[in-house]
Amino acid sequence: MLLQQFRQTVYQSLIKRADAFLDLLDALTVAGHVNSPVALSEETPYRRKFSSVFDTLRQAEFDFDELLSALYEFQPPDSEKIAGYEVYGLDTTPNERPEAETLEDRGSLKTQKDEPVRYGHKYSWLVRLVNWGTSWVAPVDVGRVATGLSDSQAGGVQVQELDRRNRKPKVVVSDSLYANHLFLAVFLTLKNTFALVRLRNNMVFFGCPRPHPKGKRGAPAKHGPKFKLSVPSRTPDRTETFLLGEQTVILQAWHGLHLKKLAGLVGTVLRIEFLRPDGTPRYQRPMWLFWTGPDTTPLADLCRMYLWRFAIEHFFRFCKQHLGLNANQSTDLVSTGNWMWWCALAYWQLLLMRDEVKASRPAWYPAGTQTETKGLAPGQVQRSALGYLVRLGTPAKNTRPAGKGKGRSKGYHPPARTRYPVVKKAKKPHNRAVSTA
Repeated sequence: MLLQQFRQTVYQSLIKRADAFLDLLDALTVAGHVNSPVALSEETPYRRKFSSVFDTLRQAEFDFDELLSALYEFQPPDSEKIAGYEVYGLDTTPNERPEAETLEDRGSLKTQKDEPVRYGHKYSWLVRLVNWGTSWVAPVDVGRVATGLSDSQAGGVQVQELDRRNRKPKVVVSDSLYANHLFLAVFLTLKNTFALVRLRNNMVFFGCPRPHPKGKRGAPAKHGPKFKLSVPSRTPDRTETFLLGEQTVILQAWHGLHLKKLAGLVGTVLRIEFLRPDGTPRYQRPMWLFWTGPDTTPLADLCRMYLWRFAIEHFFRFCKQHLGLNANQSTDLVSTGNWMWWCALAYWQLLLMRDEVKASRPAWYPAGTQTETKGLAPGQVQRSALGYLVRLGTPAKNTRPAGKGKGRSKGYHPPARTRYPVVKKAKKPHNRAVSTA
């Protein structure tokens, strides 16, 4: 059984606190609503005292090389592809900690101009998109974005690790925050991994330069004619039209374009416009994408790949509402990092048992046909997870009598915790004339 093998592999990849870790993982899998990690001690699968929850979070250690290999090995066999490519989604999600003065390396979480200022940590997630039309994903990597790095740089490291472990043809889809040279430069050296990134409507690309005349002095040109997305300067190289549900989609593609700061990565710019039944545009502006793979890929498949990316947003919502993704308010970086992996592995357990459990819906829920066509949703699987895990059993050993703890020695006073300032990235200084008067 795939889930049983997965649990055994995760158990073997733990270096410290393996038994307590697996008990806590099962408790998180079946909880349904998590206010705090310590509340998981009341769940049936957790056979230890509440005082060991935070000790486990701080002291658990993984063999990450073995764990990451297991996440690629145990991907569901029915995971779908588009145009022969495995499709992965990359995005970050914030963990707001506005008043955690003793939390190290807090930074600003503001991403949009009009957003209020927020402080905390960001975590970058890389997930495999499993089935088209559902919200199921398979998390393959998660890590905190340090304040010294950008989302693009952290995501680039994860993409490189993905390519090293998985040599199959694959596509990484991401939103417009990754449409820059810092992230896309990673794909210059990758042969089996391609990027499909959304573009801002005001971006400018450049075509291929003219050949350098023989005998002419000077360096050859790097850029050709400008190509503004707001006003395309030439006719498209390819045009396709297809039906997506009940709406018509018009696709136009321009080949041989690159960013100014990344002349070595030449790709395809794709314009997508959705039409109403009467033929008028459904949205005020079209959607623009940049594709670094072969220019023979069907444009309709590229459109479906990007639209599939939204499954990662459903994944974030489910983890926050049902797995307590941001419930750990500890100021220990090891504890908060381990909690993210706990949530990822709990979701993995739900993913691998989705075909083994039966729907357990309340009597006041209408019995629809969606379950028959698309299978169970993560929330429905979680409702039936407890009984299934009890029947399945666990490789974790039960607790042993340890006696009464001695507690703190008499007269001991713990030192005050270190207060850390919020890390604010300095703006570039303006060049001003210095007066000598």
